[in-house]
Amino acid sequence: MITVCAPCDGLERPLRVYVDKKAEEFSSSGVRASSLVVQGDAASEILNSAEKNCIGLIVISAHGLSSVSRWSLGSIANKVVQESHIPTLLIKSSESETASADKGLRSILVSLDGSHFAEAIIPYIEVLAQGMDSEVALLRVVEPVKLPRLDSYGRWVDLEKYEKEISAEAEREANRYLSEKERALQCKGVKVTSTSLPGNPPQIILQYAEDNSVSLIALSTHGLSGVTRWAYGSVASRIIEGSSRPVLLVRPPVPSCNT
Repeated sequence: MITVCAPCDGLERPLRVYVDKKAEEFSSSGVRASSLVVQGDAASEILNSAEKNCIGLIVISAHGLSSVSRWSLGSIANKVVQESHIPTLLIKSSESETASADKGLRSILVSLDGSHFAEAIIPYIEVLAQGMDSEVALLRVVEPVKLPRLDSYGRWVDLEKYEKEISAEAEREANRYLSEKERALQCKGVKVTSTSLPGNPPQIILQYAEDNSVSLIALSTHGLSGVTRWAYGSVASRIIEGSSRPVLLVRPPVPSCNT
């Protein structure tokens, strides 16, 4: 457990007492825990400490203001997500999430788009689902096809018909893909279902999560910024902003220049 204070603001001692107490609470419940208080920029120190201590998962509150700090936890979480190559779990601090946390990790919604990047989340979900006996729902959103309207096509071209045919084939391919991933997880003892739905990916993912009361949304992020920074992409950012559920983000491996 880590907390960060600004240099010379006089908060190091009370913060140390606070995180020590929280670590003791975890230890008393059978969870190995240690505490750490450092000075500096909050996001940078979180990332540096995670690297130095070989941390496998960063857990951070995504919204709200700390009662003992001038920093916005929203901006801290945003910077951690953008720069970390370590899987990050974002949890909104709210009464509803506190209440649902008592029910455990009953269901996990996994967003896939058919790419190897998106599949980077699957190994983490296997471990979570097996360890917590969670149900996994695989979801692939198929965006409707819209062909450009050009005068050169002529009146004989039925664009709507072609759009429907292309969309129907895309949905069939999505279902074949999901069935393959579903069977692979079932062979490893994971309880899993799969669904493909048409529409706008962020909207459909968020609506599915709400309608089915999932415990966690899990997805890989996309896009690279420079060499070491990680841009989490428009879909992931919209899910983070709009979700009332915890969100697990996994950064895909950086492609090798030799591949």
